[in-house]
Amino acid sequence: MPNRVRAAALGLAVLTCLVPRPAAAQGSVWTRKHLFGDWGGVRTDLARRGVALGAVEQVVPSDVLGGGARQGTSVAALMTLSARVALGRYAGIPGLSAYVSAWLVQGRGPSGHDVQSLSGLAYEEAPGGARLGDAYLSWKAAHDAVHVKLGKFGIDENFDQNPAAAALVNSNFTYRNIMADNLPGGGPAFSYEGPGAMVAVQATRALRLRVGLFGGDPLGQPLEGPAPPARDAGGLGFPLNAGALVIGEADVRYRLPGLGRGMALVGGLYDTLSRPDLLYSVTGQSLALAAVGIDPGPARQDRGDDVIYAGDTQTLWHGARGRRLRGFARVAAAPPDRNLISLDAQAGLVLDGTFRGRPHDAAAVAVSWDRISPRAATLVRAENRLGGARAPVPGAETDLELDYTAQVAPWLSVTPDVQYIVRPGGGIPDPLDGAKAEPDAVVGQVEVTVAF
Repeated sequence: MPNRVRAAALGLAVLTCLVPRPAAAQGSVWTRKHLFGDWGGVRTDLARRGVALGAVEQVVPSDVLGGGARQGTSVAALMTLSARVALGRYAGIPGLSAYVSAWLVQGRGPSGHDVQSLSGLAYEEAPGGARLGDAYLSWKAAHDAVHVKLGKFGIDENFDQNPAAAALVNSNFTYRNIMADNLPGGGPAFSYEGPGAMVAVQATRALRLRVGLFGGDPLGQPLEGPAPPARDAGGLGFPLNAGALVIGEADVRYRLPGLGRGMALVGGLYDTLSRPDLLYSVTGQSLALAAVGIDPGPARQDRGDDVIYAGDTQTLWHGARGRRLRGFARVAAAPPDRNLISLDAQAGLVLDGTFRGRPHDAAAVAVSWDRISPRAATLVRAENRLGGARAPVPGAETDLELDYTAQVAPWLSVTPDVQYIVRPGGGIPDPLDGAKAEPDAVVGQVEVTVAF
């Protein structure tokens, strides 16, 4: 399909979202919370018993309009089935509940195959197949003063939260690349959660503290081994023999005169598992010697790994009927000797209630920058010098995203999305010319979310 036709199709999707639908009669399909309604009374009956069921399908057709490793279309999809049970009413412990979810990942997105970006261009992208998602017990004291969680879950939904991320499709704004691409097994997060425990305490009206303990690798041993699907295809593993990951965080809620509410957070994590050094072998020699046929030995194992991070989300303007403009900024850093990504910075704006008459829509623009470790760049320079190659030296990847989320019905949202990826992978070689960096990529997507 010609690029102009693809771009026109994406523009048509945006306009379609903005066309107001006729006023719906009470109880019609356009006003119900779920597509299939109350399931013939089943939802209401279960709710009386403290049981809530969920079924959500997210589909993201994508088109690499230009650049990247190759152009073409792809479709990624994610079905999430969930159940939450209020155990407190049966056990006599107020605030006690159990939650379990399962994921069915379908198709593939453009990130790894077509663009080879550091970021997942859609959060739904993951190795295909069905697997267990979350499975945990949760207890909350009155007024959420204390929250305890124990079982299998992720840090992406409990720590380093970006309140504005729901309006964006790129996964880096939800779960940072500096964690997803650096930590063993991608860290305990979608789509492989890990065994863990978390305690959150409302220390004051404004200050909330969180601490969590997880397995060091959600996929278990070996640290460096087969691809994730081969290590825990069904997500049923509960590995307790793969080190430990400790994470702590504090967030403060505040209000600025003339603007509105904000939330600032700071945190850090430490993983006890060793990581291979990016430049030096166990003998102290450069790994670049392999470029001239000299075996320097295996990479040196650097003990442990850590990430420190901070973020702030601030309301910049608020109008009538819930309209508001929010801005966010985030930064994170990791040791450059053992991590591909050593620095991450993000910023963005989200306009909620974009147009009058569409209070639940949102428009968003955001940018992220991930710096490749200087040690990884030094390795490539050394390989070029010793071997006479001309491979591009990696530097950083920058992702620009612009999207619009239209809440077509309570059970249906549509998000046309455009992303521009500068130096995919931080400047990896072009498959057609290894002496050049892969060209910048332009990707158009439409995320469709249906709650059944």
